[in-house]
Amino acid sequence: MNFHLFRKLVARDLSVRFTGSALGVFWAVLQPLTLVALYWFVFTQIFKGGLLPRTEEYYVEFLIAGLIPWLGINEGVMRSTTAMIDNAPLLRKLPLSGTLVVLVPNASAMIFQCIGLAVFLVVLAVQGVFPRMVWLLPLPLVLQFFLQSGVGLILAVMHGFFRDVTQIVGFVMSVVFYLSPILYPPVDRFANFFQWNPLTPLLGLYRRALLGGIPGIGSAAALPAWPSIVLLTVVALGLCLAGSALMQRAQPDLADLI
Repeated sequence: MNFHLFRKLVARDLSVRFTGSALGVFWAVLQPLTLVALYWFVFTQIFKGGLLPRTEEYYVEFLIAGLIPWLGINEGVMRSTTAMIDNAPLLRKLPLSGTLVVLVPNASAMIFQCIGLAVFLVVLAVQGVFPRMVWLLPLPLVLQFFLQSGVGLILAVMHGFFRDVTQIVGFVMSVVFYLSPILYPPVDRFANFFQWNPLTPLLGLYRRALLGGIPGIGSAAALPAWPSIVLLTVVALGLCLAGSALMQRAQPDLADLI
């Protein structure tokens, strides 16, 4: 892959996002900060009694530590699905790889997610909370990038042939949101179901990195079992390789459809 071109395309994607905006790149900080403030207000001032027992007083932190990665995943997958169509004029003019075009929105989503995570860590520090396992953060970030890029590559090819894929993906992502441990930890009676969801160990790694070592957080920030982390790694790398191979094979046919 041409990393210089990849870097240029990511920078272009980021700049286009804020073209004409009065606040420009500051939206990248303002949006996650507003989100953190909103959830803090809702769950500490409005639903004071609606805290999950396993997370005790840290339910808001538990929620946001899973929600920020989900927002990155959702954005990366949704934008990847339409990446080939959205960049059709560019693909007609330049001999660009379809894989490269799909990786760009995923990289942009990850950059914004990292800004959100940084804002969250600052908020924790203001509260006097200092995670001791933050050094673990690169692991879930890398695994997430491979996972959502692999899914995005497969969906981008499917969308080139069947334009209804966008509507289906939007619905499926809404279902996945509620079937993943974002709003709540896996409950005992459904623990076996959740362990087959790759997002379970991924979000577990994020929570371990962001909340691990905080007194009172308990098992909500426990390190996921190693077999589940291995499964996540195999699934993420497998999907990425399969998606790249599928895109390489299908791109000549997609050139006539986009």
